[in-house]
Amino acid sequence: MTLDEALKTLNIEDYKERILNSNSHGELLHLLDYFNLAKLDNVEWFREWFEAIVKYAEKNWKRPASVYQHIAKILIEHMESVKEKKHE
Repeated sequence: MTLDEALKTLNIEDYKERILNSNSHGELLHLLDYFNLAKLDNVEWFREWFEAIVKYAEKNWKRPASVYQHIAKILIEHMESVKEKKHE
């Protein structure tokens, strides 16, 4: 799978340049997260969730462009939170 294919699977291919340029040091390790996310089953929900996170970062983060590096971590935290709420 290529990066273009992974982003297309996630329906966020129009964010490619922002994702590639999100690290001010030019590191690209976060791209591996997008390959792994593209392997998830049923990713129809991903774009809507992704854009909500991006919009939140734009309003609340000091350096919102970095949000693209943290998408997988944010998703994991979100899923853990949902799981905890189900068990309450």
